[in-house]
Amino acid sequence: MDEHRRKFLEGAAGLGAIALAGELFAQDKPAAKEPPAPPGTVPNEVVKREKVAAMQYHSERPLTGSVPAHEHDFDVTPTDRMFIRNNLLTPDIDAAQHRLTVKGLVDREISFSVEELKKAFPVVSFQAMLECAGAGRTAFNPRPSGTTWSETGGMGCPRWTGVRLADLLRAAGLKANAVHVAGQGGDPGMVPTAPPVIRSIPISKAMEEHTIIAWDMNGAPLPKVHGYPLRLVVPGWVGSASIKWLHTLTVLDAPFKGTYMTASYVMPKWPVEPGSKMPPDTVSTEDWPVKSMITYPAPNARFKGNAPITVRGRAWVGEGSVERVEISVDEGKTWHRARLSPRGDKYAWRTFTFQYQPERFGYVTFLARAWDDRGNVQPILPHWNPLGYFWNGIHRVGVIVEA
Repeated sequence: MDEHRRKFLEGAAGLGAIALAGELFAQDKPAAKEPPAPPGTVPNEVVKREKVAAMQYHSERPLTGSVPAHEHDFDVTPTDRMFIRNNLLTPDIDAAQHRLTVKGLVDREISFSVEELKKAFPVVSFQAMLECAGAGRTAFNPRPSGTTWSETGGMGCPRWTGVRLADLLRAAGLKANAVHVAGQGGDPGMVPTAPPVIRSIPISKAMEEHTIIAWDMNGAPLPKVHGYPLRLVVPGWVGSASIKWLHTLTVLDAPFKGTYMTASYVMPKWPVEPGSKMPPDTVSTEDWPVKSMITYPAPNARFKGNAPITVRGRAWVGEGSVERVEISVDEGKTWHRARLSPRGDKYAWRTFTFQYQPERFGYVTFLARAWDDRGNVQPILPHWNPLGYFWNGIHRVGVIVEA
């Protein structure tokens, strides 16, 4: 075994994953009084001041939060509406002292300061989706344990700026047996035995041109809670793959084994009975299935008379492309094709619109479902799984048409 990989695995394995189980799978029941933030971390109240009042917080340790669907009615997700998903605490990092190292199965170990990184490789900028693996978890029945993301909470599609991970890997030189690249974040836990946040991705995804090391979100430096000064962005895949506060990339000859790869962010290889335990045969979560949500109108909005109502929303898929979106106003008996915006960046969501002419007064329900280029369609209910990942059921919004 390569010496770099051996040291990397030994260092991560010796940090007591079991001791952190309570922190990793924290529920949305914050303590009556939160202890003060440890030195070198950013207090939650400071983070919250940078977010809109509509942000709904699901847990405090770790900090998680998101806005409901009608607060997502933007082509590009504003930074103050981007979801929060910490696994540990928010570190307060001095960018001037921060370095990024690439090591492991490479021809040469390389290291950069933030400013060196910005000058060493071509800078790229694009819009791309990130979504927590557990987004929509509360819609499953029975409800799995974990952060109580609402049906339409835990995602965002901002604009990212940084350098391609592939350029760094080429500069380091990949050895023939390189299979996965593991990113390690600098977020501390509440206890010294908390394992570091490490996840790995296949070389093929690492070399994809949209997988980047980012320092900007929406044209401004990353907020501290979103990974300042550097984060990995693995668009279209579960958000946990996009390691925040990135300081080390290690090239491995196999997928990394650790808390965030084996104890969490896994699914049964085959569908299981709702309510059952995780089977031994699992797969790591990767790209998101096709999904959509209605962002306008808001639930229970009121409209006067028989004037047309514009239904608007966003649709996306982890890999591939969104091919069409359909709207139903009769509980799925019939479906009408919505208008899709032109294709943007590869991993960006697409806006859809549909003009509805009211045919009666009273309560009207809109349903939306998206199709991808491989023929996959949003299900009424996705397969249940023990950790509540990949909810992509059909979204519905009801409104009142008044006389």
